[in-house]
Amino acid sequence: MTAATVEAPIESRVHYLNVHYGVKSWLLTTDHKRIALLYLASITFFFFVGGAAAVLIRLNLIEPQGLLFEPATYNKLFSMHGIIMVFFFLIPSIPAVLGNFLVPMMVGARDLAFPRLNLLSWYVFM
Repeated sequence: MTAATVEAPIESRVHYLNVHYGVKSWLLTTDHKRIALLYLASITFFFFVGGAAAVLIRLNLIEPQGLLFEPATYNKLFSMHGIIMVFFFLIPSIPAVLGNFLVPMMVGARDLAFPRLNLLSWYVFM
């Protein structure tokens, strides 16, 4: 007579594919891929805000007199467009998105050295 052996179930480690998908899980995650996607979403949002400012600038320049805005408002809009596109889109786009998403996988690391600090950097960015 043979006895059947029962193997203990293997505990799977928690990673980005088997965690919950609520808003709380996204805002409190320490997974570098999810944080990179949070950066990508916020950088895309700032790109569209800066693009909307650019559209308003071009609408003001349809006529040579610039009848849509006062000159002071136009200067503020022009400065806001530049600040948003440089400091909220251009500078953080490569190191935040690609650095968080690709670099740990390219070097073979399971996660970043300080994942909570990585999430804090996204909070500070927002």
